[in-house]
Amino acid sequence: MPQYLTLDPPALAPSEPVLVFLQGGPADIPRTVVASVEQLVYGKIKVPYLAGYEHFERRFGDGSPLLFTWTARTKIAE
Repeated sequence: MPQYLTLDPPALAPSEPVLVFLQGGPADIPRTVVASVEQLVYGKIKVPYLAGYEHFERRFGDGSPLLFTWTARTKIAE
């Protein structure tokens, strides 16, 4: 199972914030979010949204800024 990082505040001291651009997913989700460097290590993030998470993966090699494209949605287990 792939490992995703959340946009929740890091447990340790935060690093310099990074502006991340999101592409795809629900129409009303923010298109930019601020994340820490630690949260971007694996090139995957998950954004809490309504009763679940929207998963995004980084696009590499096209020279774009930190662009993450939507890949999936998961529900929060109850």
